[in-house]
Amino acid sequence: MHIINNKPKPFSQELKTVWRALPIAMVFAKRAIRIKYSHTALGLLWVIVPIAAYVVIYSVFFSVLLEIDTRETPYPLIAFSGLLGWNYFKDIIHNVGPSLHQEGEYLKKNVLPKFIIPLYKSLLGLVELGISLGLFFILMLIYREPLRLSILILPVLIIINQLLGFSIGIWVCNLSGRRRDVVHLAISGLNVAIWLTPVFYLPGLLPEVYEPFLYLNPMTTLIGAYRWALLGLSFPPAYAWAALLIWGVVLVAGIRTFFRRQYELIDYL
Repeated sequence: MHIINNKPKPFSQELKTVWRALPIAMVFAKRAIRIKYSHTALGLLWVIVPIAAYVVIYSVFFSVLLEIDTRETPYPLIAFSGLLGWNYFKDIIHNVGPSLHQEGEYLKKNVLPKFIIPLYKSLLGLVELGISLGLFFILMLIYREPLRLSILILPVLIIINQLLGFSIGIWVCNLSGRRRDVVHLAISGLNVAIWLTPVFYLPGLLPEVYEPFLYLNPMTTLIGAYRWALLGLSFPPAYAWAALLIWGVVLVAGIRTFFRRQYELIDYL
C-alpha cells in the first residue's frame, strides 16, 4: 500500500524525488509542444512572424528615425540578440506562473511530484529559442558577421537564462495560488520591464552614472553576455555578475517555498 504523506519533506529529499521524475517532465514538455503547434496553418512559423515583426519595427524606429549609435554593429543584430534572451525569459514566466491553475485537475488526481508541472512548463520556450537562434545565425550571414569562439559559452548563457526566468516564474506560481491577480500583475510588469532592460538599445545609450542601476536588472547582464558571445561586444562588468548571484538566492528560496506549500496550494485550485 502506498501512503500519501502531505507533510513537508526535507529539501534534499524533495530534490531527489523531482530528479527521479525528470523523464516524466520531459514527456510532458514534448506533449505540450506537439499540442501547441499541431492543427495550426503556420505551425512553427508562428515563432518566426512576431520576432521578424519586432526586429523590422524597432530597426526602423531606433536605427532610422532616432539614429541610435550601435558601434558599427548592424542594428537588426542588436535588437535580435536582445530579443533572444528576453523572449525566453518572458516565456518561462508566462508558462510557469499560471501552471498550477492550468494543471489543477491533474495535480489533484495524481501523486507525482507537483514540482514537475512548473518545471516542464519552463522548458517549453526552448523550441522557440532554438528556432530564434537559427534565424539569428542566418541574419549574421546576411550581414557578414563572423562567428567567434565566444559562441561556445552560449549553452551556459541559456542555462542562466533558464534559471533567471524560473526564479521569478516559481514565485509567481507560489503567490498566485490564492490570488490569480499575481499572474496578471507579472505579465503587466514584463511589459514595463522590457523598456528598463537594454533589449532594443545598448547600455551606453544612457549616461554613465546610471549604468550601475541598469545592471541591478539581471537581464541587463545576461543580454550583454549574449551580445558578447554572438557579436563580440563588451562583456558585462564584474559587479553586474555579483548582483546576478543574488537571484540564485531568490531561486532557491522560491523552490523551497514551493516544496513547503505545494499541498496547500493545491487546495486553492
